[in-house]
Parts: sequence; structure tokens; C-alpha cells
Amino acid sequence: MRFLLLPTLLLTMGLVACKVSGSASDPTLARVENSELKLSEMQAEGVWDSLSIEERTSRVDHWISRESVYERALEDRVDERPEIKRLIEDAKKKIILGAYFAQVTDTISVSEMEVAAYYDAHPENFALESDVYDLAVVTYMSGTTAWQYYGPATRKMITQAPSKNWLVREVETFDSVTVAPFDCPSVELGTLAVGKISPPKTCGKHLKSVIVLAKQDSGSVRPFTDVAELAQVLAANSKRKEFIANFKDDIKKRQAIFVYPEEIAKSATH
Repeated sequence: MRFLLLPTLLLTMGLVACKVSGSASDPTLARVENSELKLSEMQAEGVWDSLSIEERTSRVDHWISRESVYERALEDRVDERPEIKRLIEDAKKKIILGAYFAQVTDTISVSEMEVAAYYDAHPENFALESDVYDLAVVTYMSGTTAWQYYGPATRKMITQAPSKNWLVREVETFDSVTVAPFDCPSVELGTLAVGKISPPKTCGKHLKSVIVLAKQDSGSVRPFTDVAELAQVLAANSKRKEFIANFKDDIKKRQAIFVYPEEIAKSATH
């Protein structure tokens, strides 16, 4: 029992500390040796105010566990090891560079013309990975009407879903599917010709046929209207990358940069 009470005791100590530490608007929720957890740190995540007391307590307990081990690591001078210093410095540079690039590209936007131009120049980014079908499934009134409808229909090119009539009980349509979204009738979509009706098959108490109204082949480029949002995102990302590349070159031109080829070559031999 005493072990179960330890986390509660630690949290209680932290909550008591918040009454005497920190401002009223930003109290201290917990303290571990040299580290303090402020309310503002938890609120920065954006979900603190919506959490239950148990969830808040759990998050504070997680912080205590992490900070306790971190403090011990600092006592053991882990941060002073050369390889750790390099990792810390690399992480610091990545964070700063990421924030800086985000800052300098914050106002970059793309026009409708730029989005359309990107779409035309990069069709591979909008190609279909598999065949896409628009389907119609016809349910017949009876076995007799099925064959009455099917015979004449085989001689037609059907590109629009047929209407219900005295021969047809129901017509279901399915747009932009890659596989048949139904178990019955069982069909291989790749074997059906566009505009042609499949022979009636028994599905429960009814007979049904499938019609491929339209097909987009794998590898074909999707219409711009279907991918306009994706094209805008990709065009904006491309423009940012180009801007950053030019920005880097411009910054380098303003710096005093020295390269020592002989030392580069020499280091490769060791």
C-alpha cells in the first residue's frame, strides 16, 4: 500500500507547492529538485482544461517520473559526454533551422495559375494507383423480367444508370470504386467491358446484373477537379522548397566561407 501511495504523496506535495510558488495566474503544479512544472506548460498543449482530474494527475505524474530520471542523468554528467553534446547541438540546430525556415516561408502562397501549372507539370503525382470504376447494379422484378431486360440491354452501350421500370425493381450506383463494394453478384470488375451489362445472377431472392458505366485505368491522371486540394498543397510545398534553396544560396553568398580541399582529401585516407 505504501508504494501505491507514493505517487499520490508526490503529487500532493506538488499541489501544495502551487499555493506558495508561482503567480496566481501561473502556479507551480509540481517540483523535482531544480525543475518546476508550471500550469502554462500544460495549457500550452491545448487540452489541459478539458481533462479530468485523473487525467491531469496522470500527466503531472508522468512529468515527475521523467524529470526525476533527467535530474539523475544530469548528476551522472551524461550531458557532458562528447557524443551526447554533438547530438544535443545537432538537435538544437535542426530545431532552430526548422523554426527559421517556417518564419521566412510563412507568407508564401500559391495562385490558382500556379496550382494548375504544377498539376500540368507533375502528372505522376496525380496518377491512379489502380483502376477506378463507376458502377450500376440492377435488381430485376423477377426471373422472367431479368431475361426480358438483359437481352435488349446487351445490344446497347450503357454509360448512365438505367431507370427503374416494370422490369427493374431497383438500381444502385457506386462511384469511384476500385473493387466491387458488394458480395453479390460476384464479379471481377476487370473482366467487364465499359457500357456492357453482365448476365443476371441469383442474389438471395432476386436476380442482379452489374454495369460498368465508366472506368479510369491505372496510371491515368485524375481530373484536376478531383485533386485540386492536393495539387494546392503540393504546389505550395514545392514553392517553399524552391524558395528555401534560393534562400540558402543567397545567405551563403553573403558569408565568408573557406573550404580546404586538401584536408578533405587527406581525411579520406585515414
